[in-house]
Amino acid sequence: MGAVEIHKIANLKKLKNPLVVVGLPGTGLVGSVAASHIVDALSMSFGGYISSPEFAPLAAIHDYKPMPAARIHYSQKHNLIVIISEMTIPVSSSLEVADKLYEFAKSVNASGIISLGGISLQEGKRHVYIVSSDQTIVKKATSKKIAKPIKEGATTGVTGVLLTKGTLEKFPITTILAESSEEYLDPKAASNALRAFAKMTDMKINTAKLDKEARELSESLKESVIKARISKKGPSSEEGGTMYG
Repeated sequence: MGAVEIHKIANLKKLKNPLVVVGLPGTGLVGSVAASHIVDALSMSFGGYISSPEFAPLAAIHDYKPMPAARIHYSQKHNLIVIISEMTIPVSSSLEVADKLYEFAKSVNASGIISLGGISLQEGKRHVYIVSSDQTIVKKATSKKIAKPIKEGATTGVTGVLLTKGTLEKFPITTILAESSEEYLDPKAASNALRAFAKMTDMKINTAKLDKEARELSESLKESVIKARISKKGPSSEEGGTMYG
């Protein structure tokens, strides 16, 4: 397994006990989309990147600029650090990536880590769930009806390792999971996760852009379904009529 390295290109120690947000791809790409939206909405600066020989050889392009696919953004104004990946973290690297993220959070004296992600959509109800190594965070979020707790289940990958580490070392690590489609990018789920995050942190994050994308995607999907049904039915009566024999 190749070594995972975090490269800082900015002095992040200027921040005072910042909150670290992690957004990784997963169900509906909720984590990546939500984290990217935070970066844009709060005009956050580029602060570093994560590398490993195990990572896919690709660059993300934003505003005409090629950027590392796994990178760090920060805002001194909002006392916030966002770690985002636009590529899937290899399973073989998950443990080491989680360890490095935890070490990074401790190195900047972070107040805690919040991971944003998606969970398989159940009956279209669009719930948002919360899991945390700190049960006071869960109780506060559920009492305010921001998110629903998960009593039994499992979460895998980097987030799962981080949650376990937070529990063992008594460090506040929380994940917000919005119900999402597994079949396509789901901006609605990302918007729901962000609204829960904003309420929990008292940050003002406008999700209008994501909501618009969700509406447009919904209309596009409806059109696709209608076209698929028409193609299955074959020509309509106006196009040639029905033959009897």
